[in-house]
Amino acid sequence: MRKTILAVIAIGGWLFCNCSGKQTQVTEMNDDSLKVSAMTGDSAIYGLACDGCTDSVIVLLPHDGSDPVTYDILKAMRNKRVIGRPKIGDHLAVLLSQENPTEAVSVVDIDEMKGSWVYQVMPTLKKSFIENAGKRDAETDSMIKKLMVPREYGFKLKRDKQVSNIGMTYRPTTSDDDNPVDYPPLTRYSEWHIFNGKLILVRAKNRIGNSQQDQQPAIQDTAEIVFMMKDSLQLRFKDEVRNYYRKTEEK
Repeated sequence: MRKTILAVIAIGGWLFCNCSGKQTQVTEMNDDSLKVSAMTGDSAIYGLACDGCTDSVIVLLPHDGSDPVTYDILKAMRNKRVIGRPKIGDHLAVLLSQENPTEAVSVVDIDEMKGSWVYQVMPTLKKSFIENAGKRDAETDSMIKKLMVPREYGFKLKRDKQVSNIGMTYRPTTSDDDNPVDYPPLTRYSEWHIFNGKLILVRAKNRIGNSQQDQQPAIQDTAEIVFMMKDSLQLRFKDEVRNYYRKTEEK
């Protein structure tokens, strides 16, 4: 416990010294939680939000240990491209204007992205049930109403770029054939990244022995972050826009 407290104090002191413009230089970050590096082709700058961030500027301490830099975010704010509400110590991904290197066109608060995000799905009646039901009566309608229960699908974005899936987890059984409703399939993810200001979700592979699928390249879903507030998130995928709400962790 004492070691943990000392570590927190040390990180806090490091942030204070660097964000205050002192000459303390950091060439390597030993805490994995502070390592947020760009992938190949990613033109964003990564760093920590410093004291002085407002609705018009972002003060960023780059992860390469260089001095804090102030970026103008007025245009990004007007265009709703500041995703989250950066706080001192938050990890940020900043995209700069090609015409003006002191102006940010997009800012993503990576720390605010973390957590559980879910949306609700409804089942549909199976075609076989509809065909065999014949003339429906009050009892049948009552049974269908009880079966039409929404479920939560989604994911938990973790600090180590890993993903926990939320939703259907059980394996199909023979009894499922007798169930008159179907829920949509759940897309499972294993990793997440921020890439050029967008959210990259890497699909999980089926682990069945040494199958050929294990050797295939990972499938990635790219989502534009339309907006994010404390308890809501909207992502634009290739074929749809999906609204999520934050799921509170059970204690």
